[in-house]
Amino acid sequence: MLIKYIIMQYKKIKITYCLFLKSLIICLFLYMFTLCNVSNAEATYRLAENDLIQMAVNYFSLVQGTSVVEFSEVMLSLNAPPSDLAKITWVCSKKEHVLLALSETDKVIYGGWMVATGRNPGQKIKVGDMRTPEGVFYVKSIEDSSFWDSYFDKATKERIGYGPYFIRLEAGWKGIGIHGTDDEHLHEIGTDASHGCIRMANDDLLEVVSMSMKGQKVVILESLN
Repeated sequence: MLIKYIIMQYKKIKITYCLFLKSLIICLFLYMFTLCNVSNAEATYRLAENDLIQMAVNYFSLVQGTSVVEFSEVMLSLNAPPSDLAKITWVCSKKEHVLLALSETDKVIYGGWMVATGRNPGQKIKVGDMRTPEGVFYVKSIEDSSFWDSYFDKATKERIGYGPYFIRLEAGWKGIGIHGTDDEHLHEIGTDASHGCIRMANDDLLEVVSMSMKGQKVVILESLN
């Protein structure tokens, strides 16, 4: 009887332990899932201040042409865009995978973010070549894309979202703009991954939209160096 009792107690303990272990695994999984969602929801790819100023220096020097702009000549004005948003010029460098908001006339930098640009390098030649066009363009419209269907990437066999807004550019090509992405493709920020648009994290896109207006100049370069 004693042996039978011990065996029964052992089985009860074993069952209880298994149930506890399963519950623990489920709790850990849910916790990690929550952490991932919070991390993605708050994902931002803002550039560090020194990097911002250096890139602005490089751009202003390219524009000025005749002389190099000094580090001390550039003013940093984060989270404080000008009252006249028409002063803002958007500059995208494909090699560095950055989008900058700056004023060419005042030598002020208002912000900068990592982005994804066209999957293939070089100037855009035809529709579907996966290249981001280079040149001087203008904001045509700012559209609510939160309800748009995601688009299909033939190369990866995945669907990719546009995020909350689509800043359409007058770029000489249909469908070129600045837009967001979904959580599953945040890892592509800072790489050559888009179909030709400038793709960025949704939180960063909201910052950009808050400083955007129709008619602003958008400069897309191969490199700032």
